[in-house]
Amino acid sequence: MSYTPAERRRVFLAYRTVFNGTNAHIRKIKKVREVVQSHNKSFEPLIRDLDFDKVVDVVKSLLDQSIFESELQAKITFPELFRSSPARDVQRSASEVDAARSEAEALEVLSSASEQGGAGMGDTVDDVPQSKLPLSDARSDRTLTIWTPSLYPSFLPYTTQHLILTTAQRQLEECCFDFAAKWLPSLLKEKKWECPEAAELIKWTRTLAKHSGKVPAGAIWKVSEAPLSEVFSSTNVLRHTAVHRLVTSARGIYKMIQSASRLANALGDSSRAAELEKLCLEMGSRIRDMELNKNFLENRLDEQLQAINKKREELDREEKEAIATMLSEDRENKSLAGSFLEAAVKNIFGRPESGPTSMVDGLRESDDVDEGNEHENDQEPEFSNGDIDAHIPADL
Repeated sequence: MSYTPAERRRVFLAYRTVFNGTNAHIRKIKKVREVVQSHNKSFEPLIRDLDFDKVVDVVKSLLDQSIFESELQAKITFPELFRSSPARDVQRSASEVDAARSEAEALEVLSSASEQGGAGMGDTVDDVPQSKLPLSDARSDRTLTIWTPSLYPSFLPYTTQHLILTTAQRQLEECCFDFAAKWLPSLLKEKKWECPEAAELIKWTRTLAKHSGKVPAGAIWKVSEAPLSEVFSSTNVLRHTAVHRLVTSARGIYKMIQSASRLANALGDSSRAAELEKLCLEMGSRIRDMELNKNFLENRLDEQLQAINKKREELDREEKEAIATMLSEDRENKSLAGSFLEAAVKNIFGRPESGPTSMVDGLRESDDVDEGNEHENDQEPEFSNGDIDAHIPADL
């Protein structure tokens, strides 16, 4: 079965996170078919476009070449996915920085409101700064000013973002409740918190941080060099983002889940920490896939723009030639019209070569004729004897 490089690349990007780990070592066609079939719904558009058997065949080919298990092999096979121009790198970095700054500004507003006791009281997504990302970025390496959209930073569908954050928030609230039930039962009784939902995440973390000195030394694990207060407060961002529906970049969400996993580890909840860490790994892999695809799309656009620019230069040259030809032919037509009109003037107002060449010459010749006639009149007529006799009357 034949398939194009574009089809191989598309299948690789789609199934890169499916055939990783132990799945990357699958070689039997039957097992490959089973794994592809198990994800049939997720990749329905791809399977509809290429056909199920063709997808299986491409996946088997990629597995045989160790492309799924080796990034080096992937770079050799699909260099366009990993290639990036300096201009694009600068553009992406600027987009990521702008996104992080916008998110930080929004979170600062929410944190201030929370400190004042107003968190959750009337704050909506419209009340906080939104992520102001450049929809396009100028290409500095082009002689023509062409604005191209930036595909960075990466964003998840909001429904996916909300599901991830609310799930992580619920997991942490349950984790905090279990920790308090084990080490601070009197605190739960005092505050009348009978379930994880009795308090929101920020209240849980602040309360546990405040009473951390009352638990045994080994109850809270040291999972990083960061102070314990920072481990507890780092999940505030997760809560604010989830509650206030703040659209956040995929990498921003990834960092939130990392913070959640670290807090679960610190509270000794290895089960939930492992689940959150697994989610982190899945997110990291998917974000990497998104970025590889973005790299390809941006590189393809750059190549298309270069081709368009060459065509534009050729069209500009043809345009100049067309204008020059028009002006040249117009000058020739002008000269031709002039020569015809000059000939017409000479033909209409001119005279034969034997005649007078001008009105003055004609007048002079007329005067000469008149003078000649006058001289002739002044001379006496000459008659012969016969003529005289003929004019003498007979009676004389």
